[in-house]
Amino acid sequence: MSLYNERIDVRASMGGHPAFFSWRGRMFRVRRVIGTWNSAPGTPEADIRLVRVAAESDHGEPAIADITLDTATADWTMRRLWN
Repeated sequence: MSLYNERIDVRASMGGHPAFFSWRGRMFRVRRVIGTWNSAPGTPEADIRLVRVAAESDHGEPAIADITLDTATADWTMRRLWN
């Protein structure tokens, strides 16, 4: 497992949860949101939301991913990927 901190493109569902994301030329479908955590108020990362998802690549490979949303800029980042 590595810490990536690379920008990703995310398509959200009607409820605002990630439904698909694209990273390094691969598309992943979010099968389930495992958990969501917000940064502590009063910290420099206060606008960051961490979302852990169970996903499946476009080739059917299962993965667990930690992705973050910067709510101030609406930018998504790949933090960690286990597959």
